Amino acid sequence: MRETTAAAVAAGAAGPAGVDGADDPFLRHHLDPAPGLRAWALGSAVAVEQPDRGAGGLSWWVVGPAGDVGPLLRGVAAIRSRPGRVLVDLDAFPALPGDWAPTGTRAWHWMWTSRVPAPPARAVVAVEDADEVADFLARAYPGSFARPGDADVECWLGVRAPEGDPCGLAAVGALVRRPDGTGYVRAVSVLPAYRGRGLARDVSAALTRRALEVGTGVATLGVFVDNEPALAVYRGLGYAVAHTFCASALA
Repeated sequence: MRETTAAAVAAGAAGPAGVDGADDPFLRHHLDPAPGLRAWALGSAVAVEQPDRGAGGLSWWVVGPAGDVGPLLRGVAAIRSRPGRVLVDLDAFPALPGDWAPTGTRAWHWMWTSRVPAPPARAVVAVEDADEVADFLARAYPGSFARPGDADVECWLGVRAPEGDPCGLAAVGALVRRPDGTGYVRAVSVLPAYRGRGLARDVSAALTRRALEVGTGVATLGVFVDNEPALAVYRGLGYAVAHTFCASALA
């Protein structure tokens, strides 16, 4: 096992065999390379410290096969306090140390595209009123991972409800900029009364097109593996799965 840094892994300068950040889109486009974030590599696996507001300050993001992930995590745990949350490739999740007691486990796909999708079929507009977005999310997506006021959110885009509807918004979503400039689509949500009409596709298309206008020319997103309607939308927009992760809090 050797130690490196999150910045070196993201730059592709210090990835282990087969997990070079220059070749892995998740490591290249999603890692926070802030100074002080440590990383460790063993064989074809890498574990990287990442900021996590909801997990006591740090998560470990782990990429690689089970045969290398298990020994790597046991080695890192011997010299470093266990994080509040871990993100690991789904196939390697059983390799977590037995005493880590993962809870609240969810599997999700990390997807990416560089293809510009067709424009939305209806008007998608900027939503600049933070209270309006917060009220919408409380009704449509209380568990949203993006919130008004988050420092990394570049914009909120949405579809207005028909005139006379007191809801105001029918659908909304956020565009986050990752540290390397890549656009990350988050929190796409539609009020129940408006689902099944293509609004999620329109908002996602608008966010993807904006993501690709600047930065790295790549758009990314995360979606739970059991969210088949969303997966159909994203695949239709040109997104492909690069990693399937299992995320879990640790007791």
